[in-house]
Amino acid sequence: MRRFLPVLPTAVVLTGALAAPAAAVAADPMPITSPYVQAAADVSASGALRRAKNIDWVRHVNTGRYCVNVSENINLAFSVVQVELPNTNRRSFSTAPNSVCGPDSISVYTYDLNGNYVDNAFTVAVL
Repeated sequence: MRRFLPVLPTAVVLTGALAAPAAAVAADPMPITSPYVQAAADVSASGALRRAKNIDWVRHVNTGRYCVNVSENINLAFSVVQVELPNTNRRSFSTAPNSVCGPDSISVYTYDLNGNYVDNAFTVAVL
């Protein structure tokens, strides 16, 4: 029993870290005040939410793959989603809600011209 004691605090710390949301969270993202979009986000390549309107969180799932969670008052089924990669020759696409990101989320994928996933800053707008 004694030999498991030093492992227990480490296991508790790791469990707490894993239980916390994997979202990259800025202290308080600056608001986006555009009246013509339902939701919008300015996201860093690491997945940190820099500016937002009606966006709850962003999670960097894997290289070039992100989940952007939209507030529940926005109906994605009747919306148009637009993703832009500013100042780059890379490409992106987004998909409707799926099992990886959840029902109120947009999946954003960024990749280079050869089709390889790469991390990249992006903006997303829900119209």
